[in-house]
Amino acid sequence: MTRRPIFLDRDGVINVDLDPYVTSADDFRLFPWTVDALETLDRAGYDIYVVSNQQGVALGLYTEDTLREIDAKLQAAVAPRGFQIRRIYYCTLLRSEAGDYRKPGPGMVFQARDEFGLDLSGAFLIGDQPTDIECAHRAGLRPILVLSGVSRAGDWHEWPYQPERVFPNLLEAAEWIARGQVTS
Repeated sequence: MTRRPIFLDRDGVINVDLDPYVTSADDFRLFPWTVDALETLDRAGYDIYVVSNQQGVALGLYTEDTLREIDAKLQAAVAPRGFQIRRIYYCTLLRSEAGDYRKPGPGMVFQARDEFGLDLSGAFLIGDQPTDIECAHRAGLRPILVLSGVSRAGDWHEWPYQPERVFPNLLEAAEWIARGQVTS
């Protein structure tokens, strides 16, 4: 089976988001459904890539070492299930400095495409913020919104870029994708 890429935001999708930031590995808490959701995607033939804005580094609230500790915690959570997150990309720059690398720009997605020779046609991006949905559109990905983040996305109907589908959480989105019901 040819594996396909899928892109996920981190905070609010994979883990409980904290306002304003997850600033330590101790603060990093997966949702109860996260590992099952990621395993569902892996078993359905998806390589998982995380694309996450983390300007808290530029603001001095945490370090890149903290991000690596969080990555290790995430990888350790999925390892017993026999898979791993393929790659985790962060934009640690301030909004004003990041250009198209920071979401809603498609830079992190395009970096993954170029590094791994990915075919992005039909690929998904699952996020919880308007920047995720816009990034998906700008990268030519299929945007999926989950309502598990801090914003709860209550006003998503008003966003300039619209999701293809909306789910309460990552597990429900993953199950829908794994069933192949991508047009219903």
